[in-house]
Amino acid sequence: MCGIAAFFSQSKPVLTDALENAVQRLIHRGPDNQSVWLSKDRRVGLGHTRLSIIDLATGDQPIANEDERVRIVVNGEFYDFERQRFELKKRGHQFRTRSDSEIALHLYEDFGAHCLQHLRGEFAFVLWDESNQLLLAARDRFGIKPLYYAIHGGVLYLASEVKALFAAGVPARWDHEYFYQHATGPAMPDRTLFEGVYQVPPGYCLIVTPNGLRTHRYWEFDYTPAAELSASRREEESYVEEFATVFEEAVRLRMRADVPIGCYLSGGLDSCAVLGFAARHSNAPIQAFTLTFDQAAYDEGEIAREMAASVGANFFPIPIEQSDIAENFAEAIWHSETIFQNGHGVSKFLLSRAVRDAGYKVVYTGEGS
Repeated sequence: MCGIAAFFSQSKPVLTDALENAVQRLIHRGPDNQSVWLSKDRRVGLGHTRLSIIDLATGDQPIANEDERVRIVVNGEFYDFERQRFELKKRGHQFRTRSDSEIALHLYEDFGAHCLQHLRGEFAFVLWDESNQLLLAARDRFGIKPLYYAIHGGVLYLASEVKALFAAGVPARWDHEYFYQHATGPAMPDRTLFEGVYQVPPGYCLIVTPNGLRTHRYWEFDYTPAAELSASRREEESYVEEFATVFEEAVRLRMRADVPIGCYLSGGLDSCAVLGFAARHSNAPIQAFTLTFDQAAYDEGEIAREMAASVGANFFPIPIEQSDIAENFAEAIWHSETIFQNGHGVSKFLLSRAVRDAGYKVVYTGEGS
């Protein structure tokens, strides 16, 4: 979980202090390194806070291409990047780092904004193309990684968290219409709790040029029509086998890291399946982290313990009580920047904090499945 920030102005120079303030506000996302870069005319700024997972030695950002005319900051992971890196080298690209983030830079050189069709992973990034005076900001297909933006005083501000925009000088005001939308039904996908602050929706990108800013949907679900499904119906077992193959591949691709990897584990099918496949491809026992509760109606600790034992994982219970949820509610809201309707988000915050304190930067989770 890194943090990114970027500023873009059509005319006046951006303020160095504002960019540095934004980066400092994101330091909890990336404690391993913090960097900022400003263009020569000071109209563009990129900032990054790094949580080093792959290429611990040379993967600091922003990363520049061969002639330093394209730069990028990335939060996230690109899967299957080693194959992409091999193909890019065959096409003549020279890499400065061993980081997975750098493949997006060179794919952009080859395909422009269509590079998004070639990226597989969970990510948010901002890229500056000096030659074409173009800024590209994109978010992964499912919106796993956040990316917020606002326009204030003629400057476009982007960051991984809203609080970084506020630290840079964007006014903090509640968006009352959003609260109404949230209370009466789903809110618009680009809205936030704050007036004038938007999020790049999942599967979208922002393209900014001297002609202005536009949003572009680069991906959406391709639903097969019911008639076609009926015509191609197969035996149930073949669907099960295909799903298992694809699911295992997804887990395997996410196991590439230069740091130890743990796993969130409950008694549910999703996290148990993830742990099972991860253990199959791991050379060492995986650390399985489980929240346990003092009320039996909510506790899945015993099921999780049995699952961990069945695949040779190390079981790490994290006991919490109702008072822990109440006492940490405000801090969890501060980090998530969204509305909690129950204690689940706070519980996940407590789980994540315990995992961090145990020395882990990366975990598998069945969240969202």
